[in-house]
Amino acid sequence: MTKLVIPSEARDLFRHVATRAAGAALFLAASSALPQAYPAKPILVVSTASPGSSGDAALRLMAAKMTASLGQPVVVELKTAARGAQAAQALSRAGADGYTLTYGTSGTYVNARFLFKNLAFDVLKDFAPISLAVSSPSYVVVNASVPVNSLKELIDYAKRNPGKLEYASTGVGSVFHLTGESLKLYAGIDLLHVPYAQANFSQMINDWASGRVALWFPTYAFLAPNLANKVKPLAIVDARRSSRLSYLPTVAEIVPGFQGFPAWWAFFGPAGLPPSIADRLSVEVRTALNAPDVQAKLNDLGLSTLASTPEELDTHLRREIDAVGNLVKAIGLKPE
Repeated sequence: MTKLVIPSEARDLFRHVATRAAGAALFLAASSALPQAYPAKPILVVSTASPGSSGDAALRLMAAKMTASLGQPVVVELKTAARGAQAAQALSRAGADGYTLTYGTSGTYVNARFLFKNLAFDVLKDFAPISLAVSSPSYVVVNASVPVNSLKELIDYAKRNPGKLEYASTGVGSVFHLTGESLKLYAGIDLLHVPYAQANFSQMINDWASGRVALWFPTYAFLAPNLANKVKPLAIVDARRSSRLSYLPTVAEIVPGFQGFPAWWAFFGPAGLPPSIADRLSVEVRTALNAPDVQAKLNDLGLSTLASTPEELDTHLRREIDAVGNLVKAIGLKPE
């Protein structure tokens, strides 16, 4: 039998090809194990903002900008029922990979923890902070029948007429209710709380504008259309004056120690969200909010930009939980 003899040149070539093939196989195996660049697929944002609300409008503006920037669709899904429990469940079932987020308001993430005994989630334990987004400051506004023209005059009038001035809200524990109770507490006045069901929101506005209820704390979106009805804005419930009604003082300028709680909206991920992804999304939110066309539309809605880092949101959240908890305790509000 003839023995096959392979020339040394051919043996060297075979070894070279085999080595290159083995190296290529190892490279492909290693490449397939590497994580894909984020994001590699659409991002779902589960929102608790009411359809058509200013918070919802702001989210749609941000989602469009983030879609263009990230190169993947940012899809909004509304889950407003069950005090945010549906949104929290959707988030808890998702992986902590940045592809499912939640967006909602302080009423859901802060106030609700003091109003309901069996809330389905704990924002401090179950969520990872990403970024604050926007806030909707409210105003202290009386109807034309109340004989005052400043917040100081309102306080003096209320002291002369204890319990005779009514203020409207959308229910116990709402932002409007906490604002009214904080004003009562720090100004040392007695106002009568008139709560309306959320379903009767339009009736509340009509009663306030027509003079059946003396006082309300509307956001700019509800104040602006009623300025023609000669309602009288007296102050803004915010940390700074508004650029739109800059002549109005903040409540704290007139009432030392007053703490208002303007409604705000923020983004969170599930607990365990990698910090690198939270930071990336935070930058995307801030970039979207700072776009000139977005700023112009937010201004039209009477919204203020609150974009933040994850750490800043965490600090803000804990500080507000403490402040609302102290107010709730001071006024004797019990969870149901």
